[in-house]
Order: sequence, then C-alpha cells, then structure tokens
Amino acid sequence: MDKKILILCNDFPPINSVGADRPYSWYKYFKEFNLEPIVITKNWITDGHTPFNEVSVERSVEKTEFGTIIRAARTKTPSVWFRSIFGQRLSVIRKALTLIEKLMSFSVFSFDQNRAIYKEAVEFISKNQVSLIITTGEPFVLFKYGYLLKIKNKIPWIADYRDGWYLNHVRSIQTDFLNKLIRTRELKFELKYTQITDLITTVDPELALRIENMTNKKTEVIYNGFWDFHQPITQPVEKPLLVLNHTGTLTVGQRLELLLEALVELKNEHQIDERRVRLNLVGLEYFPAQMERLNKYKKVLGKIIQTTPRLSKKEAVSMNLDANYLVNFTDPNLSAIYAKTYDYIASRKPILVIPGDKKLLEKLVLDNHLGFVLDTKDEIKSFLLNPTKWNPSDSNISFFMRKKQTEQLTLKIKNIIENLHNES
Repeated sequence: MDKKILILCNDFPPINSVGADRPYSWYKYFKEFNLEPIVITKNWITDGHTPFNEVSVERSVEKTEFGTIIRAARTKTPSVWFRSIFGQRLSVIRKALTLIEKLMSFSVFSFDQNRAIYKEAVEFISKNQVSLIITTGEPFVLFKYGYLLKIKNKIPWIADYRDGWYLNHVRSIQTDFLNKLIRTRELKFELKYTQITDLITTVDPELALRIENMTNKKTEVIYNGFWDFHQPITQPVEKPLLVLNHTGTLTVGQRLELLLEALVELKNEHQIDERRVRLNLVGLEYFPAQMERLNKYKKVLGKIIQTTPRLSKKEAVSMNLDANYLVNFTDPNLSAIYAKTYDYIASRKPILVIPGDKKLLEKLVLDNHLGFVLDTKDEIKSFLLNPTKWNPSDSNISFFMRKKQTEQLTLKIKNIIENLHNES
C-alpha cells in the first residue's frame, strides 16, 4: 500500500503561479514513486490574477488518478468580513484589519484566514494513517500547522520554503517600523516551529545554506524546475543571424547596459549590423521604466534591438526556440534562480550569464553545463564575433524537470520514514 503524504499548501491550481506548480508537481508524480498524495488547499474560484483572490464558501473533495485534493471552504476573518460588505471601498480600514490579522494570526486562530486548511488536516488524520506531512509556505502560518500536527500525532514533518521567511530578500530591505515589527515577531515563531521539523527543503542552494545556518536544521534543495522540454533535441541549424533573447522584466540592478555597450562598440567598429546580430527583449514593452534604459542606445543600434509587448507563454517559448542564446542578467543585490531560467533550460538553448557574479546563477549554469558566463564587455564582444558551440548534457538538463525533482523529494521522504521505523 502506498504511504499517505499530506501536503498543506495555499497556492494550488486553479491558482496560476510558480508557488502552485511546486506542490502540484508532487501531487502529479508521487504515485509513480509509491507515495499517495493528499493535498489540502483552499477551494479557489479565481486564478490568482485578480485584485482579490476568491475562495468558495463550499468545501470539495476531488479524487483523481494522482491522488486526493481536499479544498477547504472560505474562512471568515475581520478583513474578509469587511471586504464582503464594502468591497474595495474604505481600503484604509480593510488594510488596518489585514495588518492586525498579520500580527495576530500565529497566536489567535480567529484571525487566521488559513485555519480551514488546519481543520481539514486534523479531520483527515483522525480517520487515516498518514506517514508524513509537508507544508509549503508561504503563508508561513502553515508551518504552525505542521508543528502542531507533529506534536499531537507524532507524524514526521517537512517544512518547505518557496522563499525565505525572515530571510526574504524583499522584506529584508524594507526598513519601515511595521515591517520590522512583523519580521521580529514572526522570527520567533519561525525558530520555534522549525526546531522540530524532520527536514527543511527549499528552492536553491544559497537559501538552503542561509536557512540551515539560521535554524541549525538540515536543509535540502528541491529545485522548482520545468514540466517538459519545449521541443525534441535536434541538431542546431546554422544561421547567418545570431539571435539573443531575454524574456520578461529586468531589475534595476541587472546590467543590461553591459551588453548594450558591447553591441554599440561592435556596431561603431562596423563588425556587426542588424543582418548579423539581434537582441530580442521579449515582453519588455510591458515595463515602461525598463524600456527607458534603451533610449540612449536606440539611435546607434537601430534594428539590432527588438522589443515586444507582453506575449503569451506559447509565443515567448516560440521566440526562445528560434534564438541561438538566452540571456540571464545577474543582479549584485539579489542572488536568485529566476523562473525564466527553467524555461530557458526547457528550450534546450544555451544560457548566457551576464556578467558573472560567482553566485547562484553562475554556479547553476557552469556546474550543470547549461551555457556560458561573460564577465566583461570585451568578453561579450569576443563571444558575439566568435560564438562558442554548446554541447549540452542531457542528464544535466533533465535533472531540472519537475518529475526528477519530485523523485529527489521522494527519496528524502522515504529516508525519513525508514529511519523513524528503524528507531521504533
């Protein structure tokens, strides 16, 4: 009989997000590794891209070939009640209520919008033999549920971080009083809850090391990954035009200008023109502030630079498949594996990291032979004039498929269960 694994999560389809894809991949593939997933989430009736994401007043249970999904009904809290009456009006009051809930949700269940997930978990465990619990945050109040369920039922628990909690990059650079108050308060809960986890998992090696150092608990990496390859492996076709693609937005710290300045010098030296090199900035027109960074280069580069409005996933993938190289800019203020990186890997196209930073993205690309690192303007110029051929390793690429990452997680789960059995 497959061992039942309880997955508690907020984001899950129909929510359309990286956060939803992560637990959904476990739900989809656990059965293939002899684990039975039972997901407890909210009964979402929106896809996550509306001003207020709505949850149904009814609960539901869905059984499929992959496992079971228990969708919890809407939970009333003061802010939810207020919004149900006033909608988006009187937003100051609604935000004040939300802040109070944020501060109190870890201590008082009635202020917790997610408590129906916990109640469903308690009910399920009372009637079923559960071998292990996974909570994936945020919201990190789910870690409270894992903590309570482990204490009450002696069930091993994995705490999965999609992003840092106290170590969250965005929150850590916010210096206002309320943010500091919330972070200080929640850090106490984070350290308390994680002390009894059987394992912590997260999305990349840097965050794993930082969490492990902070909590003193073993922390492993389960990458987000990609679902499937975008095309079969074929021999690259030689083209007279060298096409570089960058997809999506840019942070302020990402050094697009380093590449643009290299292109300008090559153009002024009459070594390239629009028939030889093109840089596609896919979807950048959706971000006007980032488009302004191109203004001083347009006159010289002309059609060498091409921009597009926001495209559908299918259209963006199609453009990536037609490119020779896919560009990822590093940011000295943020070390991260951007979601686009997994789309790049799925396209089986070499990645150019510009510039190298000796951190997460550079290590990922070099250690797994996923592309090349160009540190300086001269290195970029030399590469564009004499591109390096790429010899991909299929095993390294396929390692980042969601199914393969789920397999890595199942090995850790089975090891925890086996060790617990041996101890008993």
